Amino acid sequence: MKKWGRGEFWGLSSDFDPDFVLTDTQKKLLDDVRELCRIKIKPLAIKSDRDYVYPRESMNALAEMGLLGLIIPKELGGLGESHVFCSMFVETLARYGCPSTAMIYTMHVSCLATLLFRYHNNPLVKDLLTRIDKDKLIGTLSYSDPATGGHFWFPLSSKAKELDENTVKLLKYGSWATSAGYADFYVVQTLSSSPAPGDYSDLSSFLIYKDEIRANTDDWEALGMHGNMSGPLVIEGIFKKERMVGPPGDGRLSNDECATSYFLMSSASCWNGISLACMDLAKKHVTRKAHADVGMRVCDYPTIQDYFGEGVCDVNASRALVLTVAKEMDQLSNNNDWSLHADLTFAPRKTMQVWMWQVKFMAAKVVFQITDKMLQACGGSGYKTDLGLERLLRDGKASWVMGPSNEVLRQFVGKACLLGMESIDCWDQHLNDRVIHNELKKMNVEQKKELAQKLLKEVDMEEKGIDSKHPYQETDFENPFNTCPPAVNDKVIKTSDGLYHSPALKPDTWTSLKLKSYRDVSNKMGAFVFTLPNSTDHTGCFAGQYMSVRANIKGKEHTRYFSPVSRTSDYGKIELVMRFEKQGIMSNYFKNLKPGQAVDFQGPCGGFEYQAGALDHLTLLASGGGITPIMQLVREVMANPNDQTHITLLYFSENCNEILFKEELDKYEDKRLNIIYTLGEAPDNWEGEEGFIDTHMIDQYVPKPNGLIHKIVMCGGPQMILSCLYSLHSLGFPSESIFVYGQFGTEQMKMVYGRKVALASHHCD
Repeated sequence: MKKWGRGEFWGLSSDFDPDFVLTDTQKKLLDDVRELCRIKIKPLAIKSDRDYVYPRESMNALAEMGLLGLIIPKELGGLGESHVFCSMFVETLARYGCPSTAMIYTMHVSCLATLLFRYHNNPLVKDLLTRIDKDKLIGTLSYSDPATGGHFWFPLSSKAKELDENTVKLLKYGSWATSAGYADFYVVQTLSSSPAPGDYSDLSSFLIYKDEIRANTDDWEALGMHGNMSGPLVIEGIFKKERMVGPPGDGRLSNDECATSYFLMSSASCWNGISLACMDLAKKHVTRKAHADVGMRVCDYPTIQDYFGEGVCDVNASRALVLTVAKEMDQLSNNNDWSLHADLTFAPRKTMQVWMWQVKFMAAKVVFQITDKMLQACGGSGYKTDLGLERLLRDGKASWVMGPSNEVLRQFVGKACLLGMESIDCWDQHLNDRVIHNELKKMNVEQKKELAQKLLKEVDMEEKGIDSKHPYQETDFENPFNTCPPAVNDKVIKTSDGLYHSPALKPDTWTSLKLKSYRDVSNKMGAFVFTLPNSTDHTGCFAGQYMSVRANIKGKEHTRYFSPVSRTSDYGKIELVMRFEKQGIMSNYFKNLKPGQAVDFQGPCGGFEYQAGALDHLTLLASGGGITPIMQLVREVMANPNDQTHITLLYFSENCNEILFKEELDKYEDKRLNIIYTLGEAPDNWEGEEGFIDTHMIDQYVPKPNGLIHKIVMCGGPQMILSCLYSLHSLGFPSESIFVYGQFGTEQMKMVYGRKVALASHHCD
């Protein structure tokens, strides 16, 4: 008999549980987990869902039972458990306890798998694995990318650079990390230090700690899984090579062998657990609810019996598939024996990849169906929050869209079935001849000639080893557009009042500046004004350049790059705008700064270098916080009546409250400046544009490439940049006229304009 406290469990009986796959010891452990769920994790799940609370307390309780180290070998202090038991454990956690906790655990165990895959010759990783339960450490993965979404195997917004034999420089933007800012350690994937051009399969994995990431979980609002604290994160800095998990370029194999296998298996178990939890609650209701007019309980109706019969058959078919694949992985890996991976070529789990796709797809499909059916079975009572069914329904809806989404997996399986596994071209490395021939059929003779000339030119350049970009471009990690090191405005300027203005900052020396004032610019961002050493000093930067800021926080040095919004001629001060991140070390440090406290500055470090009068037209495309370098350029031009450069500013914000500097921008009454605001959520009285910056807006407002000396400068998130680049390309704007702020600008250009694209410089030319 399945127990629930001192009584019998009121849900589906043990007759419908595949306990036959477990040993007696494993059965006893799952009984203990179910009891922990009853007395602690399930009550906390309700609070977590209601208040968006990260379930750290539940994860700590699992650590006290030694369960955070479930798959860690016994010689390292873990339980050394199998794939089969891991899947049953995650299912139990989701079913009787908390789906959010189960998904957090799924990411945790997937992270552990990637570390165990390559811990053998890495003392740092080995030491961490021995402390998981003792120190109650939670891990997670960050593989997703803001430019490619759920296609997490294609990290466009990440890169690494080997500085010397001991250190590596990393930059990683993750779009969707569970436990972002709450996990104690992270395994992240980036492109390797020197990948072949266009080869996004050359990946490396790195171990990163909590105080080395930036994340803002305050933005996490979702239909369900409220405790997950999923969100974007940023990792940038210099790390010792011992942080690399496995050899360079090992990330692809690690992904296929460990991360994907454990994630798909465990997430499927989580979805199965939610399906079973819904049926448990629904059974409790329909067996107790009676209709007095007909003298029948709800469960006596044949329709309800049909719902449950179909549900049990479907979820147990899904469970059977999970357990069958898990058992096969146990056999292939000698019951999860991680010592076998000392042989770097040993990777048996990846042979089960097509089965893992089916496992996740089936569990997600089943939970979608069962949550709806059980809601129907419970009628109005199921719709109410106190039964608990609606919470499970909301949590279960994450199954379909969580990457890889079910549409992607279904296509993968179908394509592999029809065309073979080699047809799954995750990194766009194989030609699709059918598509090429089909598109060529649509072209007339002139179009074919134009294409042929373009292709022959590219062939000639490749054969001769000619690169259309400047030799210096893409050699600077932070400034890939640069054709030379950032220029320094080191001149002493004499103004009409007879005063001399010396540069305050230097690119190779840190200068301490004191905070003068602070003000809010939105509910998520603040402006900080720092005083330069002398009231007559200028920054030493050109308009459009950014600088580095350094702070010593708890004995550790942290740096961030900022584009000032103040003009170069705002003598004696510099103004920065920062977006606050709840789990950002520097963000919280700045938020607590008081006037008179000092921070170190260095610069210029890079960016676009504007020169007055060098352009006929300057188009600025910005979204959100990307307005900061753009604002500096606007202020610079507007403050100089002799500069006849005309500006078009297209600025996207989510809503009216998110438009930064609108009051100031609206005060400019200058025929040289044309501002177009566009909103994601526009009020009824809004007179501007609506929606993202798109082809129609660019075509309507941006001057055509008609011989003008014209530069287009963009700053925003990867999705905004790529969308605008596709629009500009379709409208015939040349690549040489487009500058993109950010360390991935040139890669984004290549994704749209082609690998041999001629890049713009960081100057006005």
